[in-house]
Amino acid sequence: MSYVYAVARLRGMENHILDSAFFSRLIDSAGIDEALKALGETSYSQWLTGTAKFDKAIDAEMLATCEELEKFVPDKELIDLFRLPYDFHNVKVLLKGLFKVRGGELDGRRYDLLSKMGTIDTEELTNAIETEEYGFLPYGLTDIIPQCWQLWDSTKNAQAVELLLDHQMYKAMLNVAEKLKMPEVIQWVRFKIDAENLRSAVRLARMKYDSSKALTFFHDGGTIRADDMARLLNEPAETWSRILSYTDIGSVLSSLNEQSDMRAALTDVSKALDEYLMKVLESAKYSMDAPANVLLYLLTKEAEARNMRVALVCVAGGLDREFGRRLLSNGR
Repeated sequence: MSYVYAVARLRGMENHILDSAFFSRLIDSAGIDEALKALGETSYSQWLTGTAKFDKAIDAEMLATCEELEKFVPDKELIDLFRLPYDFHNVKVLLKGLFKVRGGELDGRRYDLLSKMGTIDTEELTNAIETEEYGFLPYGLTDIIPQCWQLWDSTKNAQAVELLLDHQMYKAMLNVAEKLKMPEVIQWVRFKIDAENLRSAVRLARMKYDSSKALTFFHDGGTIRADDMARLLNEPAETWSRILSYTDIGSVLSSLNEQSDMRAALTDVSKALDEYLMKVLESAKYSMDAPANVLLYLLTKEAEARNMRVALVCVAGGLDREFGRRLLSNGR
């Protein structure tokens, strides 16, 4: 199926992506009013309804972007692949709320944390989980949600439930990618699993977690085996880039060679991993018929939204602007 028309449309839309210079100016705004005035000159202006609503404006812009792409991208499943993690986010929110309700916290539900970015309508998903009617749910949720309840009833460990859902999410993403039969997209999903495993390794190292108990934190399906990732915890963090030098992702760890503060390293590595997942798709830019251009555009737009959120939170909360600037992804 040809992607020539879709890629041509995306090239035109790329001209409206906000650049790093804009975010540099935004984060230097004197106050939230000045920042929102700058925002009013962008595509986000159509969603602004007041100074307390910029979060909703960011979400609305991302949702509108996906809906626009669905009008001309030949394979809707390619967009679903990008949106699928938001479905799992919503399942986590709903289950955590029900865990609290069953524990006696009657106001434990947090419907305000649900995202409309998922592929499943939030009302339908809420009704399915609250009535325990899971039969129509995609991505293996029909089987995994009852397992989540069993795990919660036996352990009362919300983190273990989240991990179980994350394992299923990456399995579902790989399944969707394989059905699309697009090698570059399958490879991207596998790299995404590697990136999340590496993020977990840095986080566990910071916590000085026992490596013999760490395997459950790592997901299968990446280009690097989960048990190899777990074994990194037996080695000094500054040697990880050398150990993984045979992989594409090993270069991301270069910052660990220069830092002893694992908290700072987690921030820098997480940012570098987000940028890495965009770079692995950048070869698609040289093709006017590569489906990977769709994912690349969506990731670029998502990075824009993330930068917007970081900048506006810093300005609105009077937070350290330099720290906020460190969190910004590199713009186009």
